[in-house]
Amino acid sequence: MEEKIPSWLKAMQNGALGEVRAKAFLMDRFWILERSVDIDGADLIIQRRITSQNLLDRNPPKLGFVQVKFFESEKTTHYIPKAYITDDNGKLRDEFFLLCHSGFEENSQTFFLTSEMINSDFKIVKKSGINKFRINGAKILRNKKFFVQSKTNTLSRIERKLALSDFIRNREFISWKLPNLISNSDAILPDFNEPIDNSWGHIPKEFQKIKESALKAMNEIETLYLDLKAIAEEVDPLEAFTKIEILNSELGSQTYGHWGRKIMESLYDEDFYYSSKAHLDKVELLRGDGLLDIFINLKGVIKKNITDFLCDNLPIDSNTIHSLLIEFSLEDFKIISIRNNLVKASEYFNVPETLDRFGHIEVLSSNYRGFKEISNSCFEYYWLAGRIYIDENFKDKLADYYRETDFWIYNDCIEKMYKLKYYK
Repeated sequence: MEEKIPSWLKAMQNGALGEVRAKAFLMDRFWILERSVDIDGADLIIQRRITSQNLLDRNPPKLGFVQVKFFESEKTTHYIPKAYITDDNGKLRDEFFLLCHSGFEENSQTFFLTSEMINSDFKIVKKSGINKFRINGAKILRNKKFFVQSKTNTLSRIERKLALSDFIRNREFISWKLPNLISNSDAILPDFNEPIDNSWGHIPKEFQKIKESALKAMNEIETLYLDLKAIAEEVDPLEAFTKIEILNSELGSQTYGHWGRKIMESLYDEDFYYSSKAHLDKVELLRGDGLLDIFINLKGVIKKNITDFLCDNLPIDSNTIHSLLIEFSLEDFKIISIRNNLVKASEYFNVPETLDRFGHIEVLSSNYRGFKEISNSCFEYYWLAGRIYIDENFKDKLADYYRETDFWIYNDCIEKMYKLKYYK
């Protein structure tokens, strides 16, 4: 009869396995500087690798802290000290990450969580007198939003979080304030106090008035400076816009005049606010459904299919419609089929073949591109693929131009897929 492996030994083996997988996961993008092992995991300290892209970055590199946990089953539970997730002021630690591993060989899986995810999705319990987040296996292994579907995208998110942490913490060292001026407003060189009359007025008293006006203006500018500094240091665009709206009402007063309005015009942009809000809503919705990476990678899939087809049919006449028929799964955005076709614009729109002085069939500008909805999970996209501006440098390299250019068709199509899934 096979001897049962002691639980403590199994925990150490699982911890070591999780550590090895975590290192393999991280080493493509980061240096692993230090490690420490406990009975059920490993803590890794990471630093972004120096590359040709960041070689000239003058900011000192910031370190990330990755805790590694292995979940043998849904019954496995781990605990993370609250101090790892938030600081004494309750502020999330952007440099902390959790990598969870489960399964063996072909069934191995990886899950990724930030401090924000842990703080919002897991409860704090008291364990050994310390406040800790209880990370239960069932919640990790069943939730698609934690599952790593794209290693590249996950590593990029770690990099962006570290950059955010780098910004905030470095600002604590290099931020500056307008100095508080302790001034004796009636101070003046002794020679100007000599009792010699002049036809203009009393120089010491008038000088004191000037200095008091300067101090008053400094106080007003310092208040404005601190408001602007808060906006400049904000990392949440929506929070920044809230601060901008408050400042907008103040800069509308006569205190700052035309100068203040000019500042405000450079800050206030409602389109920016609504675009940021829509972006965040979309990220949170896709992440909650475990589809964020799949959706992000859609563009690459569609672009390759389209560019392969177009490059096989170059050059494309300016009076030719490229018709693209996409069918996909509403459940997970999986592409079922993509069918490409080239059609004469005159046939497609049923218009005369009469050419204008540019050699173009007259087509309404609104018909240069558009959609035809086939079903709730299938649509046709059409555009004049040959009626585009081509840079002189690419006149003899059309295939390179079509492959390198980020045409609107790609974003149009993935946005249509998003709306078909979530808006109906």
